[in-house]
Amino acid sequence: MIPTFSERRMLWVGAVLCVIAAWFTIGYHHPDEHFQILEFANYKLGRIPASDLPWEFPAQIRPGLQPFLAYGMVLGADALGISNPFVQVFFMRLLCAAAALLVYWNWSKWLEHDLGNKASVRWMRLGLLFFWLMPYLNVRFTSENTSAICFFGGLLLLLQSFEYQPNRFNWRLVLAGLLLGLSFFFRYQIAFAGIGLGAWLLFQNRLTGSVWAAIIFGVTFAICLGLATDFWLYNEWVFAPYNYFFSNIVEGKAAGFGVEPFWWYLTETPMALVPPLSLVLLAFFAIGIWQKARHPLTWCVVPFILAHSLVAHKEVRFLFPLAMPFFFLAAAGWQYFQTKYAVKKWMTTLLLLCFVVNAILLSVRIFTPAEDRVSFSKFLWEWHQAHPESTVYFVKDEPRKKFPLNTPFYESPNQHQSSWYTDPAYKNDNSALRPGDLMFFTEILSPVPEAPPGFRLKREFAKYPDWVLRNNTNGWQARTRIWGVYQLVKEDL
Repeated sequence: MIPTFSERRMLWVGAVLCVIAAWFTIGYHHPDEHFQILEFANYKLGRIPASDLPWEFPAQIRPGLQPFLAYGMVLGADALGISNPFVQVFFMRLLCAAAALLVYWNWSKWLEHDLGNKASVRWMRLGLLFFWLMPYLNVRFTSENTSAICFFGGLLLLLQSFEYQPNRFNWRLVLAGLLLGLSFFFRYQIAFAGIGLGAWLLFQNRLTGSVWAAIIFGVTFAICLGLATDFWLYNEWVFAPYNYFFSNIVEGKAAGFGVEPFWWYLTETPMALVPPLSLVLLAFFAIGIWQKARHPLTWCVVPFILAHSLVAHKEVRFLFPLAMPFFFLAAAGWQYFQTKYAVKKWMTTLLLLCFVVNAILLSVRIFTPAEDRVSFSKFLWEWHQAHPESTVYFVKDEPRKKFPLNTPFYESPNQHQSSWYTDPAYKNDNSALRPGDLMFFTEILSPVPEAPPGFRLKREFAKYPDWVLRNNTNGWQARTRIWGVYQLVKEDL
């Protein structure tokens, strides 16, 4: 029951899905994707003060490498006359997608001899390209994604060098060391996989001094780049990895975001990846680890999972860098399973169900924003281009209520913004309102909010249409973020 279209066509379809995901999945999977990268770059561009940045900036715990990459791409886009921040970040996501496809597709070719079965290789490629979460993950401009791309790109170069130019100093080894080193300065936690790789190199291979010298040379160059970009970000020499360790582990700052038990990933990962699809894949993944115990990918995966299980604060996204080896080991597990057991009819039925579930989830995931509030930022940016004189009024209860979007990177710098208070204790000046201005409501208790005196409201943008808001079965609206942007229209006398 494996799709029979050609490998090249499979890759092209996977690339198209990534382009679609790059365009539609605006926003961020986790706030770190935005505030620790794009807003850091925004600060270095001189568009916001350091006081607007999160606590990680004064603590000097975040690497400067990826904000520097974002900074350079924004400047490059500006030089080409592309000032739309959403298009700029689209190019960042495209870059990640191209790099991920390049690395993972070449890995799938390299792993053909490890699987030794064309059907298993095809299953692995189907997972890498068409599992419902993969196009979405491949395009994310996150530390998890860029770190994984560099780490597994460097590891592949390392293995290729061992086969093509064994025990010799060569530039492939230097580049491998560079990529492995850079992976650490994208995301420090990849060091857990690096420890496993180092152990594999020591116990499973006997490398000559010249090979180690080439690798260390590349790693040293990466360290210099990492430290230089940290200096660029903080305007002083710092060793951010140590600051990160001291702040989050010694002082326990990370635990302040939640503490979970050792076995948390065993219960949460299947739910996050959606059963029954996740249960099938995770079962084969476990079998694959057992079957490929001596494989370098296994030596990277196991310590990575164990170390993250030991850390108090856990999130499923922390395991996203394992996507590529996950599908290899799952394919290896499936290969072993089918050699030992006959495929039953109920298994075929379950497989068909998994295909249907995956197709539905994939369609939803690549066409919807990663964070829906950023779609409101996108609307406001585009509105300002067409209506530069209009003012946006953010409707609040009182002044202490925070700005609902708080994503300066996506704000048009010349857009007029103000507040409008619903609490009568704070006076509003109706004379300042003009037809064509916008009112941004973050608490809509009816299909159409109440308009200021002398005006009526025309809805311009909202996530939910009026006919949905008229239905409040089981009080779902009280548990849902319901925002709407309305244009002020002069009331006819």
